[in-house]
Amino acid sequence: MNLFINLKNSLTSFLIALLCFFVLHPVSQGRAGGHESAEDVQFSELAIAGEPLYLHYCAHCHGVSGEGDGFNAENLDKDPAELSDNAFVSKKTNDRLFRVISEGGRAVKKSYLMPVFGQTLSEKEIWSLVAYIRLLAEDKQHSVTLPENTKSARPMIPPETGESLREFMQWFENEGSGGGLVKVGESLFRDKLACFACHSVADEGGRVGPELTRAGYLYKPEWLYVWIKNPQHAKPKTRMPNLGVKEDQARALVAYLESLKGQSGDEEEEEGEEGEDAEPIVLDEWKTYLETKGDALAGEKLFFDLEGTANCAKCHTVKGEGGRIGPNLSLVGTSRTQEFLLESILNPKAVITVGYSSILILTKEGKFLTGIKINEDDQSLDIMDKEGKPLHIEKSLVKKFKTQKISIMPGNFKDILSEEEIKNLLAYLTRLTLPQLGN
Repeated sequence: MNLFINLKNSLTSFLIALLCFFVLHPVSQGRAGGHESAEDVQFSELAIAGEPLYLHYCAHCHGVSGEGDGFNAENLDKDPAELSDNAFVSKKTNDRLFRVISEGGRAVKKSYLMPVFGQTLSEKEIWSLVAYIRLLAEDKQHSVTLPENTKSARPMIPPETGESLREFMQWFENEGSGGGLVKVGESLFRDKLACFACHSVADEGGRVGPELTRAGYLYKPEWLYVWIKNPQHAKPKTRMPNLGVKEDQARALVAYLESLKGQSGDEEEEEGEEGEDAEPIVLDEWKTYLETKGDALAGEKLFFDLEGTANCAKCHTVKGEGGRIGPNLSLVGTSRTQEFLLESILNPKAVITVGYSSILILTKEGKFLTGIKINEDDQSLDIMDKEGKPLHIEKSLVKKFKTQKISIMPGNFKDILSEEEIKNLLAYLTRLTLPQLGN
């Protein structure tokens, strides 16, 4: 009997499958009387540790069960490897699997779309992924044990300092719009650094990270620089790995992204006119909100007043305080332009942050459920409703579900808030910056 058929992604069923695996595992020679060897136990521990890492960093392309059918797979020029294919995986040595995860596809003369993870994960974590891949493929020919002196700590990448950020900003102001540099950045983005595997521009590319057709309108150059150099410093739990880019590469990438001021990816542009006739992010009727600066302290009070009109903190967190339904805004003054923040307040559906799209579920009993999707596997969906309540729904009870192109954030702030209140909120949000930059 194949003990790995219908392997579930819940920890309980996963542990049961591992137990069955090791009872019959033919690799170890140290087993006596049916007891598991130390090698088997270590393999089990590594595979268990590898499961959440795989689901977080790999499943969107390779699929939850390793069948190459992740939600992002259809957006890639090359099909992701089927890691559940025993014939494919069993031909690879452990060292080769470790290398492709650590150094990326180019290191083994494969697709550049496979990014590097050696700057993000520890050596032990990468070996855990190797063990989990062996499990997905039901590969009983290769055990996985930790080599001697394997490092357990993740790479320590120092954050940018205030001095380095000021130096970058001065460089960008003087040289950041050069046409030659923009072309270098575009080449890095599309053809060399795996950016295109996760991000789309003008409806081309992946759907894991933000759509970047209007990156020059949405993001401040200093935020793009910080993010590209060290994404885990900006957002520790991000799916984006640290690509280990060099200083000149980071600057070229920022120059390219800041040049993108086109329509959203759902709208086509005329050839040769990218950015020239793009719809302005700030409509004429909104410009009055930017003419004078609001009161940041009054904006903070409005933001956190749960009995007030705006009620922002019900959904958004700032420095550990607030709700979790919407994006964390602790650094939004560094990451987003003032124009984008205004657009987000007045027209929130224009750009929906990745991971915060609304999902609509119809159960077999005819009940509609809506919320933000937190997790999905073969068996179930986990969502958070607009009140912040977590809901777990078994797929066996679901008739159909779909992601909606609408924001869960109210779209009527222009009607219920005064001009002064909107200016005050905008002033408060623009103050939420990286400590290195001050206020």
